[in-house]
Amino acid sequence: CYSRSFVPRSVMTTASIAARRLIARKRAATRQTIVPAASFSSSSSVSSSRHYDVLIVGGGAVGSALASTLRRLTPSLSLGLIEPRVPPPLSSFDPASSSKGHGASSPSARAYALSPASLDLLGRKRGDGGGAIDRLDGMGRVGYYDRMQVWEHDGPATLTFTNRDLMKGVPDEEALEREDVLGAVVEDGPLVSALWDELREDSAVDLLGPAVVKSVNAPGSIGGVTPPPHVRVDYMITSPPSGSISGGEGIGTATASLLVAADGANSHVRRALGMPTVGFGYGRRALTCTVKLDRPIQRTAHQRFLPEGPVALLPVWTEMEGGGDYYANIVWSTTPSHSDKLKGLTEAEFILELNDALQRGPSINPPLLSENFRSSLPAPLAGIAYGIETVLRGANDGLTMSRWSERHGFLPPPLVSGVSGPRLAFDLSLSHAQAYVGPRVALIGDAAHTVHPMAGQGLNLGLADAECLSRSIEEAVRGGMDPGGTMHFLNSYQSERQREVMAALAGIHALHVAFGMTFPPAVYARSLGMNLVDFAGPVRRRLAEVAAGRVGAFPR
Repeated sequence: CYSRSFVPRSVMTTASIAARRLIARKRAATRQTIVPAASFSSSSSVSSSRHYDVLIVGGGAVGSALASTLRRLTPSLSLGLIEPRVPPPLSSFDPASSSKGHGASSPSARAYALSPASLDLLGRKRGDGGGAIDRLDGMGRVGYYDRMQVWEHDGPATLTFTNRDLMKGVPDEEALEREDVLGAVVEDGPLVSALWDELREDSAVDLLGPAVVKSVNAPGSIGGVTPPPHVRVDYMITSPPSGSISGGEGIGTATASLLVAADGANSHVRRALGMPTVGFGYGRRALTCTVKLDRPIQRTAHQRFLPEGPVALLPVWTEMEGGGDYYANIVWSTTPSHSDKLKGLTEAEFILELNDALQRGPSINPPLLSENFRSSLPAPLAGIAYGIETVLRGANDGLTMSRWSERHGFLPPPLVSGVSGPRLAFDLSLSHAQAYVGPRVALIGDAAHTVHPMAGQGLNLGLADAECLSRSIEEAVRGGMDPGGTMHFLNSYQSERQREVMAALAGIHALHVAFGMTFPPAVYARSLGMNLVDFAGPVRRRLAEVAAGRVGAFPR
């Protein structure tokens, strides 16, 4: 491998940057070509080694977003990306293009709810039209929403967020242009393909795949060697699925100044390096599918909390096309037994269950005391209990009605009229790596943490990891330093992200517990709390800003 010097970007001239890019192109012309895998014959083997400033394992949404961000912020760095499943070009997802079978006339259930900060990181309104979100938007494959409506199953409380909650004071036209959405639903496949299309256009980025990591050798500690030795990764190039091109296998070796694990919840890199995690299962399973609606969803995300978990109805891209069928995505968190039952229902039976769960609007709170318990109390105590119940119910109902008159009332979700595609299910769990970094190693995304999907923060937290780590790497390069050669910049990334992620994990778990409670006094307290948050503009706006990624739970 070769070594390289790090030059502060702040002192680079235009000519020096151009020279570095020219050198990178010359290196790209002579280095081993990894994509496509079919370039290897059945007996071929790769023994040469290539050095990267940053080597990313995992080319999903988080890993490829990190690579895309780094190529913009630090164009002088050499980047490698190892991924076992190379995505197809974005053009193959155009419904008009069915040559490779990826195009679809209805949205996929494998999708994410992205915050405005995530949309911006992924290239929304970048200006050059080359960002992933801009490319998807040009194909009409982004389902924007500017309103989110949350309500409970056993009380009158509702909580409504809009894009105006992301603006302080009276919004002007410039602010409306800047914060015109509350979020968007984007499918996994097209998003990853759009990011890879960006990376394919940059000769300074090596896309190593399809390939699987066989071994990782990283320094155990900073110890007495400064800087620590580089990370070594051995990987195997795998053949594409059997088809028109016959390929083979090859063994490759890469060294890196910094290795980033973005290879998911079951991260091979994290396990190979012995980086422990803590966590637990929720005893819940999320069922997701794409459904047809009887009318447009009006750019509104709906979420109703049931005792077993929330059911969400999310806008998707086909509504934007106008005419024809209207679609939405369902994410229903429930018990494993109920999930199995839902998957086994006929389409007509499933639609009935789904509409029953979504069409029940806010209701009155249950009795504070059961009839049997109240009848056992002395008359004066029973009268006091009844009075307290009446006051609490009146307060909750009054707060709800006052907000409805002020903010246009409760918006019933559309009726589900059909199911498009399979019903998928996955178990829900919480996990958190005890350390996000080690010598020349960093974890991001699900490799570092997994969360309950009720707040739609899973991918948003991972993309925030990518943004924060890219900032730390840029800071190191500006200072003329090796990004992985000192723990200072890696520890800075870990400190910032662990605080934010732990706050998100705690908040999401608190919601899971609060909405799962059936003890009447706790139900009354929860309803009153929801209504107070909805009523208190500054509190509601602060929550919206944190969820949107505009501010953190803690100052930087």
